[in-house]
Amino acid sequence: MNRRRRFALLTAVALICSIGFFLHRLGSPAAPPSVASPREQAQEAGQRFAAALATDPGAALARLRALPPGAERDTALQLWLAALHRRDPEAALAQARELVGTREQAAIYSVFFDTFARESPTLAVTRLAAVPPGPGRENALRALASVWLRADAPAALAWAQSLPDLDRAPAMESALFELARRDPLQVIELAPQSLSGPALERTLFHALQLITAADPVAAAGLVRLLPAGETQTRAALDVARGLAVKDPAAALAFVGQLPVGPAQTWALNNALTSWAAAAPAAAGQYVAGLPAGAAQDAAAAHLAALLAIDPVNALAWANSLGAASARDAALIRIASTWAQADAPAASRWASAQPPGPTMTTALGGALSYWLLVDGPAVRNFVSELPASSQPGAAASIAPQLAQRDPAGTIAWAQALVAPAAREAAVTAAYARWLDNAPAAARAWLATANLAPELRARLGEAGSPTR
Repeated sequence: MNRRRRFALLTAVALICSIGFFLHRLGSPAAPPSVASPREQAQEAGQRFAAALATDPGAALARLRALPPGAERDTALQLWLAALHRRDPEAALAQARELVGTREQAAIYSVFFDTFARESPTLAVTRLAAVPPGPGRENALRALASVWLRADAPAALAWAQSLPDLDRAPAMESALFELARRDPLQVIELAPQSLSGPALERTLFHALQLITAADPVAAAGLVRLLPAGETQTRAALDVARGLAVKDPAAALAFVGQLPVGPAQTWALNNALTSWAAAAPAAAGQYVAGLPAGAAQDAAAAHLAALLAIDPVNALAWANSLGAASARDAALIRIASTWAQADAPAASRWASAQPPGPTMTTALGGALSYWLLVDGPAVRNFVSELPASSQPGAAASIAPQLAQRDPAGTIAWAQALVAPAAREAAVTAAYARWLDNAPAAARAWLATANLAPELRARLGEAGSPTR
């Protein structure tokens, strides 16, 4: 592409991007037909300035200088600098130094130095002297380093490494980000020599992502090079997922080498996600064979959510688990996940389980999804539950029902047959009402027909001194 066509394209891109940014900043509900909408206003403003720029650049500049800060000024500034850049790059740099003041406006320096670097990296380096410190200089350094790296990697890296501290970090990060596309292992070696802090972690993580995609086994051996923290954890999760697709045994061995804690748990979950998609039975056998304890419970719950796409087989697997805590964790997660696809069926299954904390939790989770689509059906369902399971179910749905209709929810709760369910549901509904509208809740309590013990308990809970 010749120089004239490239600058014409840059000008068009600047116009489109600037107007898009202007629309984003001014977005609002549609205006009446007789009043121009923000979109129409933005288009008209951009068109007017572009027309003025084409016919009388001096007048356009004067108009730009008179605009107050805001999206319209940003649009006009981008158009003006792009046009001036096409005619006189040095003048464009001088005008940018004078007029650019915000991070959004400083994006123009990326356009400038992308073009400069394509024409002559060494000339682009001399033009950096015209760019003041701040977001604009950072944009210029990043654009120059990225373009130069693609053309001459050794020269670009030598230049970036020779820069003062404030300039070196953005230039090296951009150069190494580009280099990672062709040689991520070299980036792993070079990055710690020139970068530190978040820039180093971002660069290493990017390189490891590329290595993981091509060779997760090699990536597994490099994760330990990352500083301990969030970035290392994220890389470990990616590696565990990638390994599990090709070699589940290697993935599990990698996970076992991680320190015990959240990172190991999340990495195992990632490995199970990939493994379950390819071999759900094998993944289930592995989880069943883990030592009983918190780690097995977490793995069982995670795998249960993946297997719940087939509830019958998922429940059979969960019930086969030897450890009660792992079994309970899996059953609760199956009910919750199943309910997202078929809440009535999941609720009926949960309500048929032996009474106890697991049944109560599983039923409450399933009912919460059912409530999202059919509140009356849920009320009827809970009203017909046996006395052994009704209290927990009624207490679990009462707050959600009371969020919209507290008085109606309490009336429903008072009609429940099981005394324990009545009290639990009234208490839960009143608590939500008290949170949302304390005056109305207390007014209802003052005249409500309640057992003295329950009235006293609710009154104590709603006391302003508590």
